[in-house]
Amino acid sequence: MISRSAFLLLALAIASAATGLEAQAAAPPMDEMMRPGVSAELARHRAATLRDVRYRLELNVAQSDSAAPGMVTATFTRAPGAGDLVIDFRGPTLSSVTANGQSVSDHVWENGHLRIPARYLRRGENTISAGFTARIAASGASIIRFKDNTDGATYLYTLLVPADANQLFPCFDQPDLKARFTLTVTAPRSWRVLANGPVLRTHVQARTQAVRWSFGETQPISTYLAAFAAGPWKSWSSEQGGRPIGLYARASRAAEVEADSLIAVNRRAVDWLERYFGVPYPFGKFEMLLAPAFPFGGMEHVGAIFYNENQFIFREAPTLGQQIGRKSTIYHEVAHQWFGDLVTMRWFDDLWLKEGFSTYMAARMQDELDPASEAWKTFYLRNKPLAYGTDQTSGTTPVWQDLPNLDLAKSNYGPIVYNKAPSIIKQLNFLVGDSAFQAGLTRFLTRHAYGNATWRDLLDALEETSGTSLDAFGEQYILRAGMPVVQPRMEIVDGRIAGLTLHQRPARELAGDPGGWWPGRVLVRLAYHDREDMVIPVTFTGEVTRIAQAEGLPAPDYVWSNEGDYGYGLFLLDSASAAFVAQNIGREEDGLRRAMLWGALWDEVREGRMDPAAFARTAMRELPGERDEQIAGLNMGRAWTALSTYLPESRAAPLMGGWERLLL
Repeated sequence: MISRSAFLLLALAIASAATGLEAQAAAPPMDEMMRPGVSAELARHRAATLRDVRYRLELNVAQSDSAAPGMVTATFTRAPGAGDLVIDFRGPTLSSVTANGQSVSDHVWENGHLRIPARYLRRGENTISAGFTARIAASGASIIRFKDNTDGATYLYTLLVPADANQLFPCFDQPDLKARFTLTVTAPRSWRVLANGPVLRTHVQARTQAVRWSFGETQPISTYLAAFAAGPWKSWSSEQGGRPIGLYARASRAAEVEADSLIAVNRRAVDWLERYFGVPYPFGKFEMLLAPAFPFGGMEHVGAIFYNENQFIFREAPTLGQQIGRKSTIYHEVAHQWFGDLVTMRWFDDLWLKEGFSTYMAARMQDELDPASEAWKTFYLRNKPLAYGTDQTSGTTPVWQDLPNLDLAKSNYGPIVYNKAPSIIKQLNFLVGDSAFQAGLTRFLTRHAYGNATWRDLLDALEETSGTSLDAFGEQYILRAGMPVVQPRMEIVDGRIAGLTLHQRPARELAGDPGGWWPGRVLVRLAYHDREDMVIPVTFTGEVTRIAQAEGLPAPDYVWSNEGDYGYGLFLLDSASAAFVAQNIGREEDGLRRAMLWGALWDEVREGRMDPAAFARTAMRELPGERDEQIAGLNMGRAWTALSTYLPESRAAPLMGGWERLLL
């Protein structure tokens, strides 16, 4: 692994070389750029005409519990011919706007944008400053206020994703205009403040006794990743190998916090990712906050990860699912420090790139660091049913989703981004191979460090390291909506396999579907009760793929065409295999395989190939002996859906007695 200092020098040199500005053509019409939200036209224009952005941001949270006055000074390099400057700001008040030392009395502030006429600006370096106020509220504001009913304490924290930084302060609020932040926060004397950068100094103000917290300048980061939190936090710190890690939580719950354990898990994640990526932890510090009333599981702010307090502090003995969930959230958010923070998507149409990779890397990490967790079984159960359920519908979307305005970014969150994306990344890894995949990620992260990239940049890096063309992968898995249904067809002659083929078709006919077959690589298991199973690697060659290696082998008990869960799609069973699996699924010892075979039986129901009553009877027979609470919980839901939704009351009624006894 290259050293941290050498990596920083190399990455910043690459980033600087990639951001040269030249004289620009005329800017887009001003009415387009001043529309509410941040339009793609505005973002492209600014990305082409601005660089080297820095924000010096001052906020005071000691004066009021509903508003924070502030001052921002933004410096940047501007190309010639860039036209009027548009800055984003949706806060309640704006004042004292200056440009290069001149008061800008004729600025326009409307639709969440501040427009500064071009005559105040110059080619090269410019400085804009403005006073402003940011709202503080329990919800719906950029600074979230939490009142602790236990001890009456007040806590504040920011949440700016995906495009709410401009609700906090005037800025260029788009992911591909990364900036260096220098933050100062004035807070009550009893409070502590954490932010993206390290604390440089604190100063008690003589008149008010408030404390001014000054933080060091960050590396270039996207605006949605900027953050701070303030309040009477309890803190813990641990240093190992020269890396201190800090943890903050509200004082009233400090006794419940498993501080040593949480710090240790985060440290293991950082160490593992450094080794895997071959890229050192890219930011100056590492801290985390257990945020009360946090709306997400976690948020990957640079150097200051915010975790959901309720998911990290257990009031009673946690279930297996809660324990696994907490670790996987940690692994996911720490992975974001590389995928999402060091290299950020250029625009939120590539939201899947950071979310999918972090979920996938979290599973890889958990599999290696916690072998007993059966991480890939959990990965399957938490991702595939949701992804498949969405991708089968007429309302499904591609993984890459066109986004004309950042106002729409929140609509892109959902099962396609969070569940399908990591699933196709697992297939991508299997397709190119482990060593090429790992080398490709290192190349991608190094090439685009402290900058931005798209999914095409990722595939380019993987093509270079694997020597495999990934054009078809991009077209079918990233740009195309929907998924394949893969079904085996087997011919048996005299007790042996005369032919075995895999057949593809779309799960649903979608308007505007470009068609074609999905490339991919899978493992096909031929299972036997009286001899060792045969596992055959298969690369799809078209809508029909022949498996020549299977020909001549004894007829198996069943064929499973997605062994190991590397493929993405509905993998059905042939009729003989479905009958065998339904009768013998409880004997399968491997947790992942048993979970997937249950999923295959449920897909048979949803495809109209298995009677819902037969599934319900099978589930009710096996549930009392199911030792895996994740599988049991999912099958309880499926069985109830079969009984209450898929079956008419006349057919469900005879099964209800057994169902009620099962629940007792």
